[in-house]
Amino acid sequence: MSIRVLTIINSTSGRGNIKNYINEIRKNLEEQNMQVNIQLTRKEYNAKNIVIDNIRETDLILVCGGDGTLNETISALMELNIKDVSVAYIPMGTTNDLARSLDMPIKDISITKNLLQSKAKILDVGKFNNGKYFCYVTAFGVLTDVSYNTSQKAKNRYGRIAYYLKAMKELMHIPTYKVKIQFDEEELEGDFIYGGISNSQSIAGFKWFRREDIDLADGKFEAIFIRKPKKISGYFRLLNDFIHKNYMLNRDVVYFKANKITVTTEKNVDWTIDGEFAGNLNIVHIENCHKAIELAICERETNR
Repeated sequence: MSIRVLTIINSTSGRGNIKNYINEIRKNLEEQNMQVNIQLTRKEYNAKNIVIDNIRETDLILVCGGDGTLNETISALMELNIKDVSVAYIPMGTTNDLARSLDMPIKDISITKNLLQSKAKILDVGKFNNGKYFCYVTAFGVLTDVSYNTSQKAKNRYGRIAYYLKAMKELMHIPTYKVKIQFDEEELEGDFIYGGISNSQSIAGFKWFRREDIDLADGKFEAIFIRKPKKISGYFRLLNDFIHKNYMLNRDVVYFKANKITVTTEKNVDWTIDGEFAGNLNIVHIENCHKAIELAICERETNR
C-alpha cells in the first residue's frame, strides 16, 4: 500500500524559485511509490485550509515553504486533533528559524529523494490564547513586526538583508510597554521593549541561545523580556550578552523557562506568531503542548 503524500507548496516563499522544481518533487516522490497530491497555496486558500480539505486522504504532509506555511499546516493538525499524520519540511523561506534550530537542509529539493528514510523528531507546540498555535515563537515589542511588515517583493529580492534594513529603521524609535508576567508560582512587573516566548535557538534569523540550552520537546518555553537600557552602555552590555548567549546577570533582561505564561500589558500591543501578525491584545495566555507534533527530518542527498 502506497503512502499518500499531501505536498503543500508556497510558491512565493524565499525567492519564489520552487515553482521550477514542482515536477522534480513529484518525480522523486512517485519513484518511492507514493501517491502525490500537490497543492499550491493562494492568498484565499492557505496551507491551513489545504490541510483541512485533504487530511482524510493523507498519510504524510510535505511542506515546501517558510515558517508561516509550516505554522498554518501544524495549526490545522492541532485544531483537528490529528495525531497520526507526520509533517516533512523543505524550508524555503527567508529566515527558516525552526529548520536552522534542527540543522535541517535549507532549500534543498533533493531531500525528497529520501523521504522514506526520514527520521522522526517529536516537538512541542505553543498554544496562544486557546485559539492559535505557534511552532517556535510568539513575541511583542521592538523588531517583532519586521517579518510581516517587510514586503514579499523585498524578501524575494534581498533575502535576509531586507529584514536587517527594516530592523535598523525600527531601532530608531523604540517604544516601552508596561507589562505584568505570570508563570509557575511567580509574578513580576516592569517596563519592557521586547517580550518573546520561544521554542527555538533561532528567532528572526538570529541565534538567541546556545544549542545545548534548547530542548524542543522538554515541555517548556524559553522566555526573554528586555527592558530599555537607561544608558548607552546598557545597549553594549545587551549586545555582549546576546553574542555570548548569557542573560542571567543582565539587569535589563528577564530570562526563565516555563510551560504556562500569562502576559498582561497596560495597553494593547501587537503580537506575532512565527513571524506573522497575531493580534493587537493586552492579555495573552501561552501554554506548551508537550510533544504534540512529529516532524520528519530528511537528510540531504549527498550525491547531488
